[in-house]
Amino acid sequence: MANKEYQFILVEQKGKIAIIKLNRPEKKNALSESMRAEIIEALDSLKEEKRVKAVVLYGGEEVFTAGFDRDEVQAVIQGTGDYQHFVDSNHLFHQKIFEFPKLLIAAINGYALAGGFDLAVICHLRIASKGTLFGHPEIRFGACPLLFPYITLVGRGKALEITLNTGTRETFLTAEEAYRLNIINKLVEKGEVLDETIKMAKQIIQSPEHAVSQLLQVNNIFFDQVKTFDDEIESIVRSMSGLLNK
Repeated sequence: MANKEYQFILVEQKGKIAIIKLNRPEKKNALSESMRAEIIEALDSLKEEKRVKAVVLYGGEEVFTAGFDRDEVQAVIQGTGDYQHFVDSNHLFHQKIFEFPKLLIAAINGYALAGGFDLAVICHLRIASKGTLFGHPEIRFGACPLLFPYITLVGRGKALEITLNTGTRETFLTAEEAYRLNIINKLVEKGEVLDETIKMAKQIIQSPEHAVSQLLQVNNIFFDQVKTFDDEIESIVRSMSGLLNK
């Protein structure tokens, strides 16, 4: 892989494992359009890199990501931003994460909120540190989170509760609760997230590559990725339209 420098992410390769680190700490790793575009570009490159067998998505020690960039969302809501471009770029971002053919694990510290929570859930696996918080504060402002990925993890009723009723700090899910609900796969001490995620990735890719790849493909089939996920994105688009019409 070419050693390209990005503005909002850092990409490092450790043997067969690549690490994409979100790098907007001053904005709590808010997923701006530019950051999303860089993540997509990095994933496209890593997909073609034969030496890379797994990718870790990491936010750093303090925060995974607080979700989409509030300034960009506000501009769209107020009509000063390009609504259709925002929708299209959001759709592309989710699809690229969802369809990534190699093992993709989220390493989560601090908190994962709104689109950041969705991003973690779309990854194949998730490891979080104790004390991490998960929630969907955007529901309080009229924007819809994703739903279907949560249904596959926790069932319909609990998925609705998570997306409808984690909108305030008092109702955020703790990492311990998320682990109990199988939203995250492993709970570790703070400071151990990245090492433990790399360790899990190394263990998984010891299996024959075709077997790992086949299971990831079956996972995508289970999600009915073309129709169900596209329909889900369209529902989010409609919620954004509702905000614009207020």
